[in-house]
Amino acid sequence: MKENYFMGLDGFVWFTGVVENRNDPAKLGRVQVRCLGYHTEDLIDIPSADLPWAHIMHPVTDPSMQGMGNTPTFLVEGTWVIGFFRDANEKQQPIIMGSLPGYPMEAGSDFGGDYGFTDPNGVYPSLQRKGSNHSINESDVSRLARDGDAETHKSLSDRRAGITKGIAAASKPNIPTVSTDTGKEENPRFSEPTPRGTKPTGQYPFNHVHESESGHVQEIDDTPGGERLLKQHMSGTYEEIVADGTKTVKVVGNNYEIIAGASNIFVTGNVNMTTYGTKREFITGDYVLEVGGKYTRKIHGSEQVKIGAGGAGNLEESILGNHAYNVGGTVRGAIGTDTEATNKDFDLTVGGNFGTTITGDQFVSSVGEMSLQSVSKNVRITAFENIGLMSILKVSIVSGSDMAIKTAGKIAIKSTGIGTLLFSGIDSTVTAVNSSELGIGLTTHFHRDTPGLGSNPTSVPEEAAV
Repeated sequence: MKENYFMGLDGFVWFTGVVENRNDPAKLGRVQVRCLGYHTEDLIDIPSADLPWAHIMHPVTDPSMQGMGNTPTFLVEGTWVIGFFRDANEKQQPIIMGSLPGYPMEAGSDFGGDYGFTDPNGVYPSLQRKGSNHSINESDVSRLARDGDAETHKSLSDRRAGITKGIAAASKPNIPTVSTDTGKEENPRFSEPTPRGTKPTGQYPFNHVHESESGHVQEIDDTPGGERLLKQHMSGTYEEIVADGTKTVKVVGNNYEIIAGASNIFVTGNVNMTTYGTKREFITGDYVLEVGGKYTRKIHGSEQVKIGAGGAGNLEESILGNHAYNVGGTVRGAIGTDTEATNKDFDLTVGGNFGTTITGDQFVSSVGEMSLQSVSKNVRITAFENIGLMSILKVSIVSGSDMAIKTAGKIAIKSTGIGTLLFSGIDSTVTAVNSSELGIGLTTHFHRDTPGLGSNPTSVPEEAAV
């Protein structure tokens, strides 16, 4: 009978075997497989390099062409596979349909590459696989998918051991000296959520796990009541969504997020942000902040504010309530005195009373004129000790009505220049109980007759006061 070598008409010959090499020179994802019953375990008779290259059958969800789909297939040395030969007679074109999990009894290192049907590199199966603690004499299914065995998986145990607790959150300031509305000192804190959440999860056979050689893990957990999604890097960085929708993102290294378009974030609850380093914000456009409630700032160090760093800029404030402040140190200020700025004014309008209490000295100096004026009320100057009034030129004291000068002691009026000390005015009167106590002294002086006295002689002048 004539043989027909057309694929599909020459019979179906299947096999089971072990992958011994995956370094496909053509980079097609092929592997070299040693097939039970067709190849000997003697590496001298059939070295691994002489085994046929087997193509991997991809699922219908994977086109496996032009870079599309999954690349390459994930079969490591030591993997047990099942497949068939495209050439039923020659058996040189194997096709692998899938892999076969089991219970490995011996580690790949026990053979040292001396026999076939094992990993020539002696790596798989491992006595303790890096990233998972997986060993021999246990199911090849990931521990993460096997109920309580998940707690012994290195990635999960490391996550539980590395939970960050008691992270300090920002607290409101307590400033009773100027405000009674801040309450007592706060100490808010928050912690990293528990890995896998608080619901029972990871139950077999509902947790679908993908685990790579180096320890990357993905979990799609369909455990009833404990549904989760997890993506974890071998370094410990992970993102997890637990059953109640809580999402945890933990970055062990640095984090970069670049958005080419707009970003919109809506949070219905509270937001806490804590950093042990420096935070910088650079905004090339406008910065708009609207607070529906209270806005507090608590700064442990110094605060510097520069407005107009890119040119001239204004600071405009409108406070509909009170403004209270308490400065423990010195206050220094300057208005319009920069080297490139012209002198500017300082205008202050107070609708009610204006009070200033100074426990030390006060010094006010003006290069130009200085005026102290009350439009409709009195002006009072009170000192517990002396009041000094000095001018390089003239001193003028003008009253639109009466002027009263009263002292509990003596009054001394002295002119050291050559001139006249003149008291004049309608019905002007100078009266002293004791003229010697009046203390009016002249360097050069004149006596004037009192109008209406006629030829009455004037008094003999007393000796001029020194």
